[in-house]
Order: sequence, then C-alpha cells, then structure tokens
Amino acid sequence: MDKKNTGSYYTPSYLASFISRRVLSHFENIDNISILEPSVGDGVFISELNEFENIDISLTALDINKLELSIASEKWLGNNGTFIDIDFLEYSNDDKFSAIIGNPPYIKKNRLSDNQIKLSKKIHFNENLSEASVKNIWATFIVKSNTLLNDDGVLAFVLPSELLQVEFAKEINEYLNNEFEKIEIFTFNELLFECKGQDTIVLFAYKRADDRGEFFANIESKEDLENNTFNLRRNNLLIDSNIKRTHHFLSNEELTFLEELKSKLNIVNDYTDSKPGIVTAANKFFIIDKEIEEEYNLSKYTKPIIQKGLFVNGSVVFNDVDFRKLEDKKNPTKLLQLNDSDKISKKLRTYLDIGEAELIPNRYKCKIRNNWYVIPNISIKPDAFFFKRSHLYPKLLKNNSSAFVTDSAYKVSTKNNYDLNSFIYSFYNTLTLVYSELNGRYYGGGVLELTPNEFKNLPIPYIEINESEFENFTERFENKDNIEDILQQNDFKILNTTLGMTNLDIKKLSVIRKKLINKRMRNN
Repeated sequence: MDKKNTGSYYTPSYLASFISRRVLSHFENIDNISILEPSVGDGVFISELNEFENIDISLTALDINKLELSIASEKWLGNNGTFIDIDFLEYSNDDKFSAIIGNPPYIKKNRLSDNQIKLSKKIHFNENLSEASVKNIWATFIVKSNTLLNDDGVLAFVLPSELLQVEFAKEINEYLNNEFEKIEIFTFNELLFECKGQDTIVLFAYKRADDRGEFFANIESKEDLENNTFNLRRNNLLIDSNIKRTHHFLSNEELTFLEELKSKLNIVNDYTDSKPGIVTAANKFFIIDKEIEEEYNLSKYTKPIIQKGLFVNGSVVFNDVDFRKLEDKKNPTKLLQLNDSDKISKKLRTYLDIGEAELIPNRYKCKIRNNWYVIPNISIKPDAFFFKRSHLYPKLLKNNSSAFVTDSAYKVSTKNNYDLNSFIYSFYNTLTLVYSELNGRYYGGGVLELTPNEFKNLPIPYIEINESEFENFTERFENKDNIEDILQQNDFKILNTTLGMTNLDIKKLSVIRKKLINKRMRNN
C-alpha cells in the first residue's frame, strides 16, 4: 500500500535496540514490566525486546495489518505475549502499562477515514486538547498512549520532526510537558528511514523522574547510540523563546546574540503585504504548456504563470524574457482562466471532458466552486514573489513580467511607500537568512519551507538604495557562484548601517548560519 495512506516507515534495528535498552534501563530494579506496542509493524522492537532475558516482559502488540501482526507474533520468544488485530484508536484496556514504545504511523488528517477522525477528536477532547491538534495520527498516538501508562510509565516513540517544528504541535508539546516530569528529545544528523521525505526524532517521556525538565541530544552517527557517547543537555533559553526546538544545538550565547539583534528590527510584515498565490486545485490540468494550448485552441482563456520556484533559479528579477525562456523549454506556463460567463467552445469542452474523466470536479476545492473549472481569486499580477519552499537559499524576486504565480509562492507588495527594490536588496543578508532557517521547517532532502506567518515574521534590516544600486545588485546576483558571494558583499553595508554590527559580529552570524544549513542539508 501507499506509505502516505498506511503511514508506515519502519525502524532500523539499531534504533529499536537503543530505544528498548533506554526504556528498560528505567526499570532496572523491577523484575516484571508490561509493554504495549500500539503499531507493531514488522516486529523490529519485538526482536530487540527478546534480548532482555533477565526481565519478565508482558507484551501487548497491536496492528491494523493482520499479516504483519502474524509475522511479528512469530518473532516473540517471551512467555507473555498478546497480539491483537485492531486499530489503536479503537483499543481499550483497563490495565495500565509500564512502557509504551514504537514507531506510530504518520498519516495526515485528510487521509484518515471518517471514523478515525471521529475517534481522534474524541481522544483529544477527552484530554482537553483542541480540534486544531488533530492534524496527524501520530499526535493521537501520543495522547492516547499517555492515558494508558501507569504512574511511573515511560513513553518512547520514533516521531516526525514536525513535533518540534509545526504550529499544531505546540499544543502537543505543552500537553507532554504537563503530563510528564521529564522529556528527552534525540535529533539526528542522518535521516533514519529510506523515505527521503521523513525527517525523524526520538521522544522519551517519563511520568516520574528525579531530574525534571526537557533535555536534548543531537546524534552524529548510530555509533553514538550504540556506545552511549552522546550529551543530553537542557536548553532553557530555547524553551523560553519562540525558536523551534529543532535548533536545540545552538548555544545559549548564540540564541541570546540572535534574539538581541532581532529585537532591534522590524519584520517583513511591517514593510509588505503578502498573500498566497493562485490555488488551482489541480495544477497538472489547469496549468498547461504551449502545445496543449494550441491543440485545444485555448489561448484566449490563458494567462502566463510561474508554477514553481525551480523555474526561476539564480536571479532577483523575473521579466518577460525569462518567461519566454520557460516557454521555449516546454514548461507548463499557461494558466487556464475561465469565467462563469465564458462560452464553452467545442475544443474547450473536449479539454474539460478530460478533467471530468480524471474526476477533478470531485476535488474539494473544485467541488465548492460554482463551476469546477472557474478558479477564484485571480487578481492583478504580483509585484514580487517569495517561494515558500527552497533548497540552497530562500527566493524573493521582483516581478517585471506579466506572469502570475501559483500558491508555491506568496505574492508580495510593499506598503507605506517602502521601496520594493530596497526591500528585496535588504532581504539578502545573513541575519534574515539565519531567521529563515530558524522560523521555517525542514524536510528530508534538505527542503526548507516557510508558512505565511513564518515569512511575515522574518526580521528585515531595511536600508534604502537607488535604482542604479539595485541594477548593480541584480547583475551581481545573476553572476554569483553561490549565495555566500552576495552575503559577503551585502552584509557589512546592510548590517553595519542598521545594527552597527562589526565584521567580527557578522562572522559570528555566518558561523551560526553555516551550522543551521549543515543540519538541514545533511545527507545531501
């Protein structure tokens, strides 16, 4: 089955071994313990638990997949093992467990069944959590597991790094801190799964602990886990700040340095209005290339559009010449913009029939339109666009073309008579790019993403430049070898002018940025 639907990303044996050892060490003076694994999968944790012959483990293992449950049950060598074919959301048990361990599925709410959504809401509501916290099934596994632990219980899960990065997870983090006396978070320099899209962490949560609080460790290699050569440390400044916990490897001195600089600056939202680009609900159908446009005689219904940031690499200005180059490369660059009043030609009808055969009218955003093929909110072309996803560095471009942009970008326009050229120039400095790393979230493969609010809250050391300076900046940007060339040329002028930063301060800032980039880009 598709992993997006099953949420199954199986745990490497060395990680299952580490988790099992660490959990069982908490019960080293206890002969009998009960363990629940709520999504047993291929049974890798069972294989590791078999190694602990000196502890009498009563195991309960669940899985929604009968075949995998059967395979896992055959691996268990202990005397007390119960294997149940059930969705964990439906499971109930009067007895509490000493520990709950595993790697819960990662399934977004929109891929859950109606019954799973209903059960998830009930589980969250029973724990006084809001509906906003019901976004992914892994969060519900955390909440429900907590209710099944005894007073001295331990929860140990492999989880997506979303727990440390995304907005809805803040409520889950608060819940964890209220319910457990000690939290341990392990992050990794290597991606743990074969699926590049899943960046993972390990969470240990202890109901009772002598050493209370949140602790963090960054693991350089699997040998650190095997040999216990890692350093768990508190980072109270990080916890008290709005900086995401994924950046726990920054020192208190570095965090203080950054926050002091940020406190002196305005943010993107003070200088600009920004809104998501056009939501088509089906880019492959509504954004076509020139060949399709000609085949179905659609030119009078189309407008130029940029579909993704990948198409606009290497500059800070996008013009009509650049757009024609995209057309020449046969990229999809034509947005099908129809109105309710449009007369449907025979060829247009033929093209719309293709969309209906592909069930595009059944998609939620198409279904709520008056006519499924009429895309709303296509206004005037943007003055500039910021692409929400990036790789080497965030992309902010002035739009000198007639092109629109999809919701892969935010449409940007300046307000209060601020100069757009100056804003774009001021954006490209090390401090703003550092906060792009801090504010955003990253995925496997090194992709950085900023939500609308994360972009709006970036600090901007704004300075005014003239037209000639912007033209010079544009030329330098297009001829750069890498973004560091631009930062070295821009930093002193921007950061010394606005913040009085010295070259030594800027070097310190560059070291922090490199640390953040290396963390995000590992394995690439």
